[in-house]
Amino acid sequence: MLVMATLPVIDWNDCLLRDLRTLAKAQFGHVYAAMVMIDPFACWEDIADLLKDLSIAGIINFPPASIIEQPTAGLPINNGQEVELRRMEWFASLGFRMLFATARRSETTAAETRLGSQLEGIVYLPEESLSLKVCDEMTLENIGLRESSIPAFSLSGASASKRSGRKE
Repeated sequence: MLVMATLPVIDWNDCLLRDLRTLAKAQFGHVYAAMVMIDPFACWEDIADLLKDLSIAGIINFPPASIIEQPTAGLPINNGQEVELRRMEWFASLGFRMLFATARRSETTAAETRLGSQLEGIVYLPEESLSLKVCDEMTLENIGLRESSIPAFSLSGASASKRSGRKE
């Protein structure tokens, strides 16, 4: 039997830590740190300590496991989302606010239930949103598709492709 493991080309969580360490202490009350929640090598305690030191208020699972994880034989399809939600619950228990990113609306109920009052919004990132041009400022637009009181957002431009006939 041959077992292979691959690592991402870029360790996004390590890049986040490196960049956060260059910041002067300031109040970042409306800033959310984007983290790959299914990273098996991250030292979550170090990340949490640094975020608290910089007064960063919240986190978002970006990119969401639903986009980057592909089903593997023998593992449930939502295994990555389970890991992601457990890590987000841990950050919520430390007082961080949450934005939950997902490619599928069907995944939001678990986030709403498990993250509770710490959940400040849902960010829909359908796979086609990854083709949007990355620029210095990317805006979120309120897409108002939620029945609950939790606001729902999409990257500006991403929801337009959905309205133009693409299916979820």
